[in-house]
Amino acid sequence: MTVSRTRAPGRPRDVRADSAILDAALHLLAEVGPTGLSVEEVATRAGVSKATIYRRWPTKDDLVVASLGALVTGLPDDVPEGSVRDGILFLVDAWWRSYVQTPNGLVFHRVMAHAKSNPRLFESFYDTVIEPRRELFRVVLRRGIERGEIRPDADLELLITLIIGTSVYMNQVRSSGRDPAPGAGSTQVVDAALAGFLAR
Repeated sequence: MTVSRTRAPGRPRDVRADSAILDAALHLLAEVGPTGLSVEEVATRAGVSKATIYRRWPTKDDLVVASLGALVTGLPDDVPEGSVRDGILFLVDAWWRSYVQTPNGLVFHRVMAHAKSNPRLFESFYDTVIEPRRELFRVVLRRGIERGEIRPDADLELLITLIIGTSVYMNQVRSSGRDPAPGAGSTQVVDAALAGFLAR
């Protein structure tokens, strides 16, 4: 007896098209920012129709938010064992390299610039991109407390903000061709940030 097999109506979703669309959106976002991003241009670069994009993401903001998820792939999967200083420096170096070698840095800059005018987009950016990065720093710093390297009463959230805030400033100024702190690199930034939180 022949058993008939039914399948859901419509064609199966093409994951290659998904990847092409998100990659095109991310690169365009780095070039022109959220306001200047055009779904038509994304479709052209991805080699798909606008209808293909809108079937997946009903609005431009939905598309932008989805493309931001690709930035998380720039984060290290794990931090090597070692001192708290080594761990923090590893994360900072990885971030700084990603900032200049991929669209990540420009996207970061563009979205931050639109934080006030598009709070929904920034909220998604924070949850998708910034918070996972903060959690990696938390893991290293908690390890430092357990090992007695960091004061047990240290405000880890403040320390993480100091590291991230300084890194954002350093990377953005450097991307414009200026040296924000002559002679200072990631090592100097990490040492200065940790100095007030180390166990004595």
